[in-house]
Amino acid sequence: MIIERREAQQLKKIDSWILVYGRRKTGKTFLLRRYVNWNLYITVTRGFSAITEERNGDIRFSNIKDALLNVTRYIESGGIVVIDEFQRVPYEFWDLIAITKHRGGGKVILCGSSFSITRDVFDKRSPLLGLFAPIEIGLVHPADAIYSFQKIFSVKDAFLWGLIARDPWILGLVKPKNGVITTIIENYKPLVSSVSGLVGEVFEEEDRKLTRLYDAVLRLLSLNYWSSADIAQKLYESRLIEKPEMGIVTGILNQLYNMGFVDKVKLVYTRGGRTYYRHKSSLISLLLYIDEKYGDRDVKPNLDDIASKIGFELQFFLGEILAEYKKLDRGYLIMPRGEGDIDIVLLSRGRPVIAYEVKIGPITVNEARKAVKNMERYDFLKTGLISLSEEPPQLADEVLGPEKLVNIVRGLRGGLG
Repeated sequence: MIIERREAQQLKKIDSWILVYGRRKTGKTFLLRRYVNWNLYITVTRGFSAITEERNGDIRFSNIKDALLNVTRYIESGGIVVIDEFQRVPYEFWDLIAITKHRGGGKVILCGSSFSITRDVFDKRSPLLGLFAPIEIGLVHPADAIYSFQKIFSVKDAFLWGLIARDPWILGLVKPKNGVITTIIENYKPLVSSVSGLVGEVFEEEDRKLTRLYDAVLRLLSLNYWSSADIAQKLYESRLIEKPEMGIVTGILNQLYNMGFVDKVKLVYTRGGRTYYRHKSSLISLLLYIDEKYGDRDVKPNLDDIASKIGFELQFFLGEILAEYKKLDRGYLIMPRGEGDIDIVLLSRGRPVIAYEVKIGPITVNEARKAVKNMERYDFLKTGLISLSEEPPQLADEVLGPEKLVNIVRGLRGGLG
C-alpha cells in the first residue's frame, strides 16, 4: 500500500538545493528514493561512516570525508546528490558541501531526521546559510491518506485507516486488509514495541535523552490528560518533579511540540485552561494508551475500549480537515461537570463559528437532537452533524455524511486527483 502524497509532486519538480527535514519515520527517505531522480545517494550512519549508492546500483562504504568529496564530481556534471541523515554529519565538513554550490549545475538535497537541523543549517554562522530551501515532511496530509484508502475501502474504513496511517511506518508492519480496530488489536504487541523504539530514536536524533519525565508526559497525554496543571500533579505524585508547578510542564510540552510530538488546540468556553494539549500523531497516542492500559497485564486490548479511543482521535482528525477546507481555525470545548465535550469547534479570529458532533456509526434522531441541544447552549453561529456511515438527520445547520466528506477530501486534493 502506497499513499499518494502531495510532497511527491513537490520533490519531482525540485529546481533548487533543498533541506528535507522532519520527525523520524514520516516517509522522508521513501519519498526521496522513489520520486527524486538522484544520481548519488549518501546515507550517514550512526557510526559516522557513509553508505554511498549510485544510480547504476553500485554500493560502497567509506568515511564521511571521502563520500562528501565525491559530491563535487556529480555536481560538476549536473547530477543530483542526496545526503540522508545529515544531522549526523560533523560540522567540520559543512564547508565541504558549501563549496560545491558553484562547481556546476547539479543539486544537493539534504535530509535530516530532526527539527533542530533547520535551526543549525539556517544559523547566521552556518556555512550553509542561504544555500538550501526547507521542505518539511511531517505526518501524511489527511486528504492524501483518505484518498488513497478510499480506493479499496468503504468511506468509513478509508477515514479510519487514513487517521492511523498518517504515520506511514505502520504500513510496513501491517497490511490494511481488515478493519483498523481489529488490525490494531491483533498486532498490538509488535506495534507497541515499535512505537517505544520510535520515540527513543526521535529523542536521540534531537540530541536529547528520553527520560522517565518526558516518557511520563507522553503517556499521560495518551490517557487524555490535557491540562498542564493536571499533568504536573500526576508527575508530582509519581515523584518525577519536586513541585506540581505548571510552568515546568508547560516548558516540557513546548519542547515536545517543537519535536513534532505534541499538538495544541485552542479551548473555548472551557474552565481550567486555554490550550488543549494532545498527541500530534493519533497512532502514537493509541499505542501508548494500549501499553499503559494493557501492557502490564499482558491481555488483549478490549475492542470497545479501542474503538472509543479511535473515535476520540477521529474528531480531531476531522476537525483538521474541516478547518483547512473552510479556512478556519481548530478549537475544542469541554463541558463542565463531566457532561462531555463538543467534538469539533471551528474558529474565525478566535471566535467560535460552527460546532459539530461526530460519530463513526449512524446518528439516530434522538442522538442528533441531544447533540444539537448541547451545541445550542453556547454561542455558535451554526451547528453540524457528521457520520462516517450514513447521512445524519437533517436537524442541524450542516449535515455531513460519507459522500459529502469524500467530496471535501477531493476538494483538498485539488489538482492531485
